[in-house]
Amino acid sequence: MSDYKQAYSDISKDYIENVVPYSDLDKARYDRSKARESKYNDAWLKQKVNLNEIVDQFVPEVEKFSEKHKKGGVKYEFEGDQYVIKCDKVAGYLRIYDKIAKSYCKLDGSPSDSLEDTHFKIKRREEM
Repeated sequence: MSDYKQAYSDISKDYIENVVPYSDLDKARYDRSKARESKYNDAWLKQKVNLNEIVDQFVPEVEKFSEKHKKGGVKYEFEGDQYVIKCDKVAGYLRIYDKIAKSYCKLDGSPSDSLEDTHFKIKRREEM
């Protein structure tokens, strides 16, 4: 199992400390992300996930797609053949997008339109 959590944490920290303070666009993205977190964090905390396990489960082929780790903006993505794991660098949550079903999904891979069922708080290192 690779340590995707470390890569995500490093990219997130760099984004918050070295990009957001110098870009009006990224300040706005940051503010929107924090607003989403304030509004939904209680629901997200009900479903905490280990980022390493989620990537291994849904995008096991991620290493061959390493160039598809998108680092721009407020999202950090792990993209594979069927799924894209979309991680928010500011609020610390992720969503799993099924490219074939064209829908976000629950942890069991079933599609869902429910915001509560498709947002997952990323565990901190000490919780993993």
